Amino acid sequence: MNTALIVLLVLLVLLLMIGVPVGFAIGGATMVAMFYCSDLNMVVNAQYCYSGIFSFTVMAIPFFMLAGSVISTGGIAKRIVEFASALVDFLTGALGCVSMLACMFFGALSGSGMATTAAIGGMMIPEMKKRGYDPSYAATLVCFGGTVGPIIPPSLSFVLYGATTKTSVPDLFKAGILPGIIIGLTFLVVNIIICKRTGTDLPVRSDEKKPLKEALVARLKRLGKATKDGFWALLSPVIILGGIYSGIFTPTEAAAVSVVYSVIVSIFVYKDMDWKSLYETLVGAAVLNGATSFLLGYSTVFSTFMTFEQVPQAITTFLSNVSDNPAVVLLVINAILLVIGCFLDTVPAIIIMAPMLLPTLQTFGINPIHFAVVMAVNLAFGLCTPPYGCNLFVGAAVAKIKMESMFKWIVPFFLVSIVLLMILTYIPSLSLMFV
Repeated sequence: MNTALIVLLVLLVLLLMIGVPVGFAIGGATMVAMFYCSDLNMVVNAQYCYSGIFSFTVMAIPFFMLAGSVISTGGIAKRIVEFASALVDFLTGALGCVSMLACMFFGALSGSGMATTAAIGGMMIPEMKKRGYDPSYAATLVCFGGTVGPIIPPSLSFVLYGATTKTSVPDLFKAGILPGIIIGLTFLVVNIIICKRTGTDLPVRSDEKKPLKEALVARLKRLGKATKDGFWALLSPVIILGGIYSGIFTPTEAAAVSVVYSVIVSIFVYKDMDWKSLYETLVGAAVLNGATSFLLGYSTVFSTFMTFEQVPQAITTFLSNVSDNPAVVLLVINAILLVIGCFLDTVPAIIIMAPMLLPTLQTFGINPIHFAVVMAVNLAFGLCTPPYGCNLFVGAAVAKIKMESMFKWIVPFFLVSIVLLMILTYIPSLSLMFV
């Protein structure tokens, strides 16, 4: 390992440990290593910062962020919850099941794990607490429900991966459909099992048992009403994904359409958002995008500097020495990504690691789209792993609890997550079925 790389990594770790924001830590460590330990002109910092965000594909990120903010405050998320409730509120752990299903629907609108956790958690965690759920369990459940957001299309993780590796974003979206559904439904089953064992939110048994036909008709009527009330909310993913897959518009154009559609529905149809609320939402999204763009720009410089220092070649050599078996290589990379996910958010992790790891994996014959799903799933679970689990911060804040109280509930969900990750890693057809 050369001097520049040692200085870069040591300084980066030190800056993160003392609490420097990730974007500044990455940028500062890269500039110091570049200035003192390489012959590169410092002008490349500005050049690659600019090129990292000056991309038509990357423009989808702020639009999807804004769409997620509008959806969570404009009444659309509330209709999604009501529709999910009409589907599954008869199950054991009904409110937990509704929360998980709502996270899946919301993920198909926002593409963001944190946005999903904040929007659904803000509505469902207080209701679950009233129903007798342990607040720490309710928060944990919604946090893991939020991991579906970066996998079910449209997905910000896939947009980033596509932009940094020049992979087709529509194909990546198709690859995320089945894995996202599998993960969401598996967590729903885990919730049922835990609620049954703890005696939480058990179905209310009526003395008067309705005939099956009558009960079914009543359920269909309620579902029909929820569908009618939430029609415009449920139509959003159809428009977005249908437009992308039919070739009517690109993922970036779909993100812009999502914003316009969400604003129109929230203000003029549901009338749950006024112009003042829209202004506040725009300001909040602008601030968030400013931080994300800064991080995105310097993450590009970081990954480029690593390329100049021949880190991808070193990774290839290291993995080749470990094993020439693709299954073993994937296992090692999964372990690396799980550790990285404990300390880095999804955005910098994908931007830094995807361009470095993909050339190595291609030499082992691993499909880039399949690896995109493995990486997205891995890092999505990282949103719920301490110490830097962004979803955990959001969930704890919404539930008004200490994050440490969630650890006992994180363990069973995390173990199930590892099993799901292994299944998706070693059964590529689950990711490539629709590609």
